Amino acid sequence: MTEEGLKAGDIFTWQNYPLYMNELKSQRWLLYLGNNTIDVIIYQISTTTQYQHYIEGGSRINNNFFKIPSGMGGLPKDSILDLTRFFERIPESLIDKYKSDIAKTGSLNQDYVNKFVNHLKKDQHIRPVFKKDIYGYLKDAGFKLGHINNFV
Repeated sequence: MTEEGLKAGDIFTWQNYPLYMNELKSQRWLLYLGNNTIDVIIYQISTTTQYQHYIEGGSRINNNFFKIPSGMGGLPKDSILDLTRFFERIPESLIDKYKSDIAKTGSLNQDYVNKFVNHLKKDQHIRPVFKKDIYGYLKDAGFKLGHINNFV
């Protein structure tokens, strides 16, 4: 997957996404966060357009999320990036198996990477070691971030 040029901060689509057991396989829009070569794991977060869950009275109103506008990274609709619900670590072997179903659509800009980083800092569900990995991947991709001691 990384041979195709994906880097941290890129948005990509995955046709026939195989990881939802109770849903029909469909196209997913995902944020690529990097590849941990020690564990051979791809970090990613799925987006959603299911706004009803994120408004007052919605079942996910207290989740750690923010909105990404349509057009950003090629997203066709305004989308929610929910760190609480959709943080996924995918084995690289699974990515390789389905690589013909995966395509980069664009990237987050610096402002939206900053929003993501602010949400990542405060997230209580993502382990500090993963946060440090993601910080490094974003820096390697050319994003300007603060010192790592301020990150986790």
